[in-house]
Amino acid sequence: RIQILFEISVMAFKGKPEGVLCDISGVLKNWEDGKDVAIDGSLEAFKRLQDSKLPFLLCTNESLYTVEEIAKNLRQAGFDISPDKILSPVSYMLKVIREDNLRPYVLAKKSIAEVLSHHEENANCVIVGDAEHLFTYENMNKTFRQLVTGTTLTYEEVKIFR
Repeated sequence: RIQILFEISVMAFKGKPEGVLCDISGVLKNWEDGKDVAIDGSLEAFKRLQDSKLPFLLCTNESLYTVEEIAKNLRQAGFDISPDKILSPVSYMLKVIREDNLRPYVLAKKSIAEVLSHHEENANCVIVGDAEHLFTYENMNKTFRQLVTGTTLTYEEVKIFR
């Protein structure tokens, strides 16, 4: 099924496509029994994509994991992929932080807060992501106090208020 979709997608272009942007969840893999599992035919289709030499990126709206964690999970499912080939809300926020020299107060799980360089003091923006068990009344109050002091709110990859 994946191979046929890939071939149809390529045939839809007149001439050779310049690149491919491919979703991860539900396209390449599914979550089954506590781990990522390759969808039937996706490993072969992904190998064909790599062999085609077309530039490609994998994308996800997963905000719970870093691109390093996503790549590791994909490799465990059989995909030969490096983190630099993955776009995620976390990788996009890191790009914005670097480009705009931001010092974020981050309400997200610990590994995400570390990647995004969480600042407990002197923050000039707030990032709210998937905080799992850290999404508490106390932490929401701390985050709100950051906003009251004049920082900017950033909600995952969707809305950036400047």
